[in-house]
Amino acid sequence: MEQVKPGTIKESLQYNSQDMDQEQEVNLNPKQYNKQDVRVFLVNEKADYSCKITGSVYERKTRSTIKGTEILLFFGYDSSMPVHKTTSDENGNFTIDDLPPGFYSIMAVYGDLRSKLYYLKILPEQNAFQVILI
Repeated sequence: MEQVKPGTIKESLQYNSQDMDQEQEVNLNPKQYNKQDVRVFLVNEKADYSCKITGSVYERKTRSTIKGTEILLFFGYDSSMPVHKTTSDENGNFTIDDLPPGFYSIMAVYGDLRSKLYYLKILPEQNAFQVILI
């Protein structure tokens, strides 16, 4: 190797040669395989999430109970088709059992009298009590 004294300038040339015509293979359909180990355990216990609505029907002016009132239960805010119907007993009380959790609307009809719609949100295993005024 040649030694160069400090302060002198020396030109250096370097040659690179590469073959640019190389053929490359590119796979346009790559495949990937994933493996997952999923384990499912089944337990034969049945969870009961059913709900219950109880309530009483009162006449608005006298605050006396009304027997034989038809109680209509609707799913959500749609009051066009009831999902359950029942009638109040001699004391004006009613019960609707085995309901799935959700949003409900309830109203009472007695002859020509109708109550307003009452909206209920019932959570799993919850019991709701609703007073209905006609």
